Amino acid sequence: MTEHINLLDLSPKKIFDAFPSKIEKKFGQNFLFDEKINRRIISVAGDLAGKTVAEVGPGPGGLTLEILKRGVKKLFVVEFDPHWSAVWRSLSSTFDGKLEVIEEDALKVDFKALAPNAIISNLPYNISAQLLVKWLRNSDAYEQFVLMFQKEVADRLYASPSTKAYGRLSVLTQCNATVAKAFDVEPGSFFPPPKVRSTVVKLIPKTDRAICDFNAFSDLLTAAFANRRKTVVKSLSKFFQDPERILSDLGYSPNARAEEISAEDYERMGVLATS
Repeated sequence: MTEHINLLDLSPKKIFDAFPSKIEKKFGQNFLFDEKINRRIISVAGDLAGKTVAEVGPGPGGLTLEILKRGVKKLFVVEFDPHWSAVWRSLSSTFDGKLEVIEEDALKVDFKALAPNAIISNLPYNISAQLLVKWLRNSDAYEQFVLMFQKEVADRLYASPSTKAYGRLSVLTQCNATVAKAFDVEPGSFFPPPKVRSTVVKLIPKTDRAICDFNAFSDLLTAAFANRRKTVVKSLSKFFQDPERILSDLGYSPNARAEEISAEDYERMGVLATS
């Protein structure tokens, strides 16, 4: 299968059938064979001609093949499963040097050093939030992210204050990127079908981030949301001498809870705490 292959003749199902593998739960594998959905995901990213793209967990290549059809300059695929990394290495010569395989835990990869314009992935759900936070740390190094999450996680990314889904991840994401839901994907589009619905999200990094110290801001948010049922004043006292005045200046009661404060106001607090 590695000689004289026409990219247009390939499909994730053909690759899976040619290189069958046990589905590994430890890698969070749910393969997307629905080519219409794969094309729809890539369309969310827009024009990829001449761009460098990174993908996590290609598996049998539903998104991988669609990305390669879009005239990209380079595609880095990060695959921790040795079976699928070997498959893509064996196929790489087919793609005129555009495909590079990195067999590694995505949480350990220096994506910034790869310098992709975009990261496009059906993320392993067991590490999706960790990966996003890793990328947000240097979000201005990228042009966009088009990512699929478990719907419950995706809902947190664009949640509004005073809602159940709103929390630390919501604020970290919204302070570093403009977030938009693209569409939901039903379990039946995957093999094996997950027990949850999925959601594709597009994130455009903000180029005018006010927060300079990501770690300090993350610590502030972790403290603020540690006790959602309690007022946030005590948590903020670790960062401000007079947290009640800070809240008052932002228009909040001293009895305000963490989920009532907007991402914009957390960003203002972050600037004060790290300046």
